[in-house]
Amino acid sequence: MKRAVSAMISAAVLAAALGGVPARAASGSGDAGASLDLFAVAQVHYHGGGDWYQDRTSMPRLQKRFEELFGTPALATRKEIELTDDDLFSYPMLFMTGHGNVVLSPEETLRLREYLDGGGFLWASDDYGMDEAFRREMEKVFPDRSLTEIPFDHEIFHIYYDFPRGLPKIHEHAGGPPRAYGIFIGERLAVFYDFNTDIGDGLEAPSIHKDPDEKREAALRMAINILLYAITN
Repeated sequence: MKRAVSAMISAAVLAAALGGVPARAASGSGDAGASLDLFAVAQVHYHGGGDWYQDRTSMPRLQKRFEELFGTPALATRKEIELTDDDLFSYPMLFMTGHGNVVLSPEETLRLREYLDGGGFLWASDDYGMDEAFRREMEKVFPDRSLTEIPFDHEIFHIYYDFPRGLPKIHEHAGGPPRAYGIFIGERLAVFYDFNTDIGDGLEAPSIHKDPDEKREAALRMAINILLYAITN
């Protein structure tokens, strides 16, 4: 059940939370060179050989649902970004996924730490096979912190849609229940990592994975929670 306070969320409230910073269209996204006052989540183009480009329709579909729910104009295409790009700090949330290796350069490691320390938010969704590399690179970014399992009573599971048992199960990967891990800076959750469920895949267009409607809806609802937490904390 939605919290009473969530009923008062509006485009104006969200714009204030975002600080009025526009999200610019991605080069090569169909809006190259344009500067648009449209909301977007930026998908991280990382290196190391992993398929960072997976979940091609996921962020556009999340942005569309966000616009439908809250009236905030959103980008219709995917925004791709490298951690060294000048506009990194324009985006309130980064999305990261893939099956394989992830390697952050020293410069990328520093930039991600600066982004997260400055109030940014990273959502990583393991597409099955990213876990070892992601954990290794997060230790480089935060040698003073570690990924810890997020309890079911945390705000991210209840901020708009209610998930009393934590993450929904979308795809079977490693066996067992889905797991949500995070890195906290003070009391603020700055990194959210879904493992053994693949929320990112659940956001994809129906024709891609052919998931049942209820799975895709559960993934979209959880993703809205993650996004709302990112922009309001």
